[in-house]
Amino acid sequence: MRLVRNIRYISLAKIWNLCRLQAFYRKAKHGNFSTEVPPPSFASYEPTNICNLSCEMCPSGKGQLKRPRGTADMKLYRKFILENRKTLTNIILHFQGEPLMCQQLGETIAFARQNRIHTMFSTNGQLLAQNIDLIRNARPDHIIVSLDGLTDETYTKYRVGGKVQNVFDGLEKLSQLPAKERPYTELQFLVFSHNEHEIHELKNLKKKYRIDKITLKSAQIYENSQVDFLPENQKFSRYAVTENGNFQLKKGLKSQCKRLIFGTVVCFDGRVVPCCFDKDADHELGNIASQSLHKIRNSKKYIDFVNKVFSNRNEISICNNCSE
Repeated sequence: MRLVRNIRYISLAKIWNLCRLQAFYRKAKHGNFSTEVPPPSFASYEPTNICNLSCEMCPSGKGQLKRPRGTADMKLYRKFILENRKTLTNIILHFQGEPLMCQQLGETIAFARQNRIHTMFSTNGQLLAQNIDLIRNARPDHIIVSLDGLTDETYTKYRVGGKVQNVFDGLEKLSQLPAKERPYTELQFLVFSHNEHEIHELKNLKKKYRIDKITLKSAQIYENSQVDFLPENQKFSRYAVTENGNFQLKKGLKSQCKRLIFGTVVCFDGRVVPCCFDKDADHELGNIASQSLHKIRNSKKYIDFVNKVFSNRNEISICNNCSE
């Protein structure tokens, strides 16, 4: 059923572009950047970087973002969609912030779908129930609902300022939508030391709320004081903790990155950054307000950054938390 619903987003031009991206990626792994960088097949476009929660380890929620707060300009967003619709297969309408805080979210979803681009966004679920009409009318293809605890005690340990019942209410509303109006629903569970004992209960929610997929995701931390949040079960952690309390990624970083080649990330104000780990836009590569994405991806600044990633990725700080 999902394949039938999504086949409308596929075209020969998009398939050909994917082939070009794969060819460029293979050459880049061997240090060859002589050919033109193809357009991305997916993009993350930030509706807003404003959030309604104060989640631990989240720069946006904790008020630690260094860049300004704001909401996407619809005129600039439409321009981006129209310039890239022939090759863009999927648009991810989240980066920092809570997408449902953006009053224009329904419009952004609808405009992308009108231009045959698959749409998805991730939400903390606090505002989901009261925005069910937006979901019904705009019809996003895929929604990721974050639920990182099944009681208020475990949920609010990380999702500070939230209520777990609000998420359950939103899931209930989603489950009541007719099949044609209900998006593919993914439940994302960040695994911490305080909630890992609840994992076995998630299967009951899958059936109760007609959830299509449950994803157990490893948590991201930034400093040694947050090590206690890591689960005991190492299967659910991306880090190894040393005897002196330091942490590091379990697997070493390879000097390559598919996200950088196949995708792009656009901040609400039009700034283009390499990936979702550049939360403060420290590695701004250009701005779609003044340049086309094609020019940005083929600029010296972009190529130099790609070259650095594919030659010595360990030197780039935003890569140090990446699980790819």
